[in-house]
Amino acid sequence: MKTPNQPHPDAADLLVFANLIQGHARRLENMGVWQDVQRRSSNAGAEGESRSLAGLIRLVQASRVAENDADKDFLIICLMGESFADTIFENDPELDELHAKMRAVEKRERLPKSYEFDPEHPETPADWKQLNAQRHDRFREVERLYDNRFTGWLRRHGETAMADLYLNDRTAFDRRREAARLLVFGPVPEKDTDPVQGDTGLTEVVGVDE
Repeated sequence: MKTPNQPHPDAADLLVFANLIQGHARRLENMGVWQDVQRRSSNAGAEGESRSLAGLIRLVQASRVAENDADKDFLIICLMGESFADTIFENDPELDELHAKMRAVEKRERLPKSYEFDPEHPETPADWKQLNAQRHDRFREVERLYDNRFTGWLRRHGETAMADLYLNDRTAFDRRREAARLLVFGPVPEKDTDPVQGDTGLTEVVGVDE
């Protein structure tokens, strides 16, 4: 309980005290941020991710607050996560093996490099159809692994809301991603296509390497 002789702090004293508390709070915040960056860099290396990418996403997240441009940053973070997760398709040995076996059948049948068989066509080789079905099943399995890899990347970088939206409401996630893509890049230009001349049982594939 205060006594009549106890001095009351004036406004200047209170301001000094407030600045002192704010300074300590800011120091703790900066330490937390630095530890967070270190943790992200360490986890990134363990996951096979570039350490520089862990620092880059921190800048994107900071700009979201500074510029209040949530849609653009949503897309940037999404593209970064997708780029990291997409490597799972390139590095899956089972998919690579099935692709090699299918290509061997295509070579045997003298199929041009830029084409592949139609799985539903009656003249498509039976062994190619079987390999294609196996590839389809494996691709679906890798897609599930992709989802885990993508959402794990988001959570590791603090984007828990994006990860939850992706897992719990994929339609809403895709809708927001597409809206952000249109905002940044605009609509995709339509391609002129030539009418199909007859049913050959073949499908042209763009960008298929041997």
